[in-house]
Amino acid sequence: MYRPNALPAPLAAVVEQVRAWARLDDLPASTPDERAAWVAGLQQLSDAVAAATLSAVSAFDAAGDGEVLHGAASTASWLRGALGVAPGEASERVRMARRSRDLLAQPVDQLRAGTVTYDHVRAIERSTRFLPAEQQEQAVDLLLDLATVAPVADVRNAGRHLRFVCDPDGSLADTERQFDRRYLTLAPLMDGMTAVEGLLDLESAALMTAALEPFLVPTGPEDVRTAAQRRADGLVDVVRASCDHRLLPVVGGERPHLQVLVATPDAGSMLPGLLPRAPGGPAILHPVGVTRVSCDAQVLPVLLDGFGVPTALGRTRRVFSADQRRLLALRDGHCRFPGCSRAPAYTDAHHVVTWSEGGATDIDNAALLCRFHHRLVHEGGWSISCSDPVRRTNGPITFTGPRGQQMDSSPRGP
Repeated sequence: MYRPNALPAPLAAVVEQVRAWARLDDLPASTPDERAAWVAGLQQLSDAVAAATLSAVSAFDAAGDGEVLHGAASTASWLRGALGVAPGEASERVRMARRSRDLLAQPVDQLRAGTVTYDHVRAIERSTRFLPAEQQEQAVDLLLDLATVAPVADVRNAGRHLRFVCDPDGSLADTERQFDRRYLTLAPLMDGMTAVEGLLDLESAALMTAALEPFLVPTGPEDVRTAAQRRADGLVDVVRASCDHRLLPVVGGERPHLQVLVATPDAGSMLPGLLPRAPGGPAILHPVGVTRVSCDAQVLPVLLDGFGVPTALGRTRRVFSADQRRLLALRDGHCRFPGCSRAPAYTDAHHVVTWSEGGATDIDNAALLCRFHHRLVHEGGWSISCSDPVRRTNGPITFTGPRGQQMDSSPRGP
């Protein structure tokens, strides 16, 4: 790592002062306005440092000092080797420094004046890099005018729009390249969870974002999930809803659904279940999860011989019929948990008295619960009771939490 023997005196004083601020456990600010001023001032300092860095790198690069000092093949390689800058960041610094001498001269002047940020200048450079040469200067002027009054995201969007307008063939090629880079992997982990990783093109990402947006709103004060957890639950809800859609492809004679194998036809016997379609092979599902899944699922008893080989099949039962689901949707309107408005398509029909304990698959023993609140009832220690023994869930019901808290819910009605 390159360390000069001594920094220039003015620069050394500034560095020492900033390091002193960084060592403070608490900045010398006691009011919100003072703390906000520190944040804003340090951001201005960061942008000023970025502008000075562009000037220094530009002069260093133009003189070929990297080769003179250390025999570096390029300024970017010197930044990587001498200062430990990441490869992509090193290349970008050199490119920005070189463009600051011509195309980006005005944006860098505005950066020095503090009217735009370094992120603005970087967005302008990225937006104009692949435009036809004869259109780049005008594009920089347009984006710079926008940058003085708009956030960085707006500058990026405007740059993408200019790309489509000024170079439709090039932008189409970019779109096709992005689409070709799409992928999705499911990697099973040692603890039974699965890591999800992937890339989506712009159109697919927009569709995914639109589908998950309704799930990012907390369902009520008891919903303490992070945004990432709500997004994960929303993705699973969307997939579960699509499994019931008529347009879903048929595989092996039926549309794909989650299959759970248990050792007895009585899913309420608190025995674990086997997920044969889990990534990486069979996985064990907790008995409480088996009970929750079986609330609104088809149950197909299978007789096994002594070696575990299926010998006979029974008939399906327990599941609420399509007509019953429609009636529940009309009666409840959404998830029955107080304060939750998740639509019927993303809910389960929950047996208040479980089917394994003699509860009937009838409307007055059912309540629609979204996936989050269904799990809350089974695994989260919540329970449901009916205050009207005749109307049961057709009337008011009470949700009781693990700490004794109670909340009432009445059917919405058509």
